[in-house]
Amino acid sequence: MDFSKNDYEKMMHFMNSTYPTSSNISETVQSFLSDLFQFHHSLFWLADNHSNMYNLKFFNYDDKLIWDYTETYKNQDIMHPKKQLNHIANKRESVLKIDETASFSSFVKSEYYHFFKRHQMIDQMVIYFTKNKSIYGGIGFSRFKGDKPFTHKDKQILEALSIHLQHVVKNSIVIKEYEAENSFLKRMKSDELGIIQVNDNQNISFYNEVAQKIIETICPDTSVEEFFQTSLTSYLPEGESPIHISVNGWKMKIMLQRKRYSISKNYSIYLYSQEKKDKNDLRTLLSKRELEIFDFVLKGYTNEQIANELWISINTVKKHLQNMYEKTEVSNRTSLIFKLKELENT
Repeated sequence: MDFSKNDYEKMMHFMNSTYPTSSNISETVQSFLSDLFQFHHSLFWLADNHSNMYNLKFFNYDDKLIWDYTETYKNQDIMHPKKQLNHIANKRESVLKIDETASFSSFVKSEYYHFFKRHQMIDQMVIYFTKNKSIYGGIGFSRFKGDKPFTHKDKQILEALSIHLQHVVKNSIVIKEYEAENSFLKRMKSDELGIIQVNDNQNISFYNEVAQKIIETICPDTSVEEFFQTSLTSYLPEGESPIHISVNGWKMKIMLQRKRYSISKNYSIYLYSQEKKDKNDLRTLLSKRELEIFDFVLKGYTNEQIANELWISINTVKKHLQNMYEKTEVSNRTSLIFKLKELENT
């Protein structure tokens, strides 16, 4: 399709203004799609290896519709990734309109049609993000009574932006996974570390494949979101101290992650084997520097004295001590001494 000069300028502006980031990528993309191309109502989502939708980000929808969709109609959506996986793989299209996914007669007979009519929707279109014949995310767009249905040009614009959008979303996921994993691996080594990120609304914003496999081991046929809602929400900490729980041989560490100058509460949940932690001795649990600091702590040295002995700053000593507290699951110096002496004797 031939685009106008104005269309090309808008698409270039969109691509120059959206780039991979670990936070607010959905809000950025949805806002620009609304401002530049009049896609005013959109739903950003990710999908796991079984095409379960999670991290739903609604843009410009009323609360009643959001509640109806998430609580009742999400899995009834005829454009759900589970229902369109074969269509996308066979057609090799990344953008579909609702009338391309089902005949009008079958649509009218579906449960989703009741949701459609209840909220006076007139049209729906989805761009799917795919890799190796699987769908890992997408953005759904809606039009309502009083709007015009989506046009062929609307679809072509999304098709033209699809490669860029897939790059942005996929790399944002990679960045988020790297940051989450790296922040934990500084304190603990693990061959298989499951990671779940939870946003301020207590909805899952990210989880990796290891977390999914661990939860499938604990509760077969249960999605990560279902396990979180039924088994973990009651453990979310209010303060800075992490919560540790054990389930069927797996250890889970739940931490509050506050960003500087922000009042929002985001959480990181780490899942790892109970056995790996239990068989650690002092030399595998602590780093070489932490073992040196431990020796001085046993001798009753103050932080300042330890810093002078090791030629490091007091802040560095405090950071090492804090890491030792977290590794040994204690909160103060006295408890640390008792815990490490116990480990040493063992």
